[in-house]
Amino acid sequence: MKIFEYNNGEIREQRLLIDALKIEINKKNIISFVGGGGKTSSIYKLGEELKELGKKVIITTTTRMFMPESNTVITGKKEDIIKLLNDKNMITVGLLCDEKNEKFDYNKLKDGSSLESCEEHIPRKISGVSKEIAESFIEIADFVLVEADGAKGLSLKVPAEHEPVILTKSNLVIGVCGIDAVGKKIKEICHRSNLVSRFLNTDEEHIINAWDVAKILASTKGQRKDVRCPYKVIINKADTIMELENAKKISKELSDLGINETIITTFKDKL
Repeated sequence: MKIFEYNNGEIREQRLLIDALKIEINKKNIISFVGGGGKTSSIYKLGEELKELGKKVIITTTTRMFMPESNTVITGKKEDIIKLLNDKNMITVGLLCDEKNEKFDYNKLKDGSSLESCEEHIPRKISGVSKEIAESFIEIADFVLVEADGAKGLSLKVPAEHEPVILTKSNLVIGVCGIDAVGKKIKEICHRSNLVSRFLNTDEEHIINAWDVAKILASTKGQRKDVRCPYKVIINKADTIMELENAKKISKELSDLGINETIITTFKDKL
């Protein structure tokens, strides 16, 4: 992974997301991620960095997210969460749900069968616990990282009326987008494309440009909706030199809108 920090017109490479985001590691933090184009990957990258520093990290969601293959607590039981957290230092916590967001009853596996033996019958997404329980996780962890809205794998979005679901006690909100949205039609690359076109006062055939992305990331009707704490931006998928240049353009536009620091990332080793 490569990480760049854009600050007042200058760009420099950073080794860690922790450094680029200027996270105070000796203070407990609840960090909520919103937007599209790499929220989950960014969450787990940050979590791994914190874990390497000896921090205890709980990853969860207030909506839905894909369930990782290991180190996940789905029982909702505090004792299970504490036990796995003490053993692994970084865990994911949620409740099983199907594609209609209906909770899966963990206690009704037939004949006491194990979770593994019923794997083909079990959905692979998790829903979050209540906001109150999620906020209480900070009592047993050093960091709680929260996926606070969904984008169905698309790179850019404008939130619906019920979104995002940001924990009240969040210390930081990070707005994420994928730079691959630039140059593509709204209908091709945006989640809730009708809301994106309405926000930009155009139609769904409109081709996204750097200014469009900056407006969405900076607006209180876009990625900054319901944010009541410090806010930072990650522009992800800068996988080529051209995409890195587009990310710089967005960063400059954001600077004009009052957001002077932007993080640009690619999960590829080389540009």
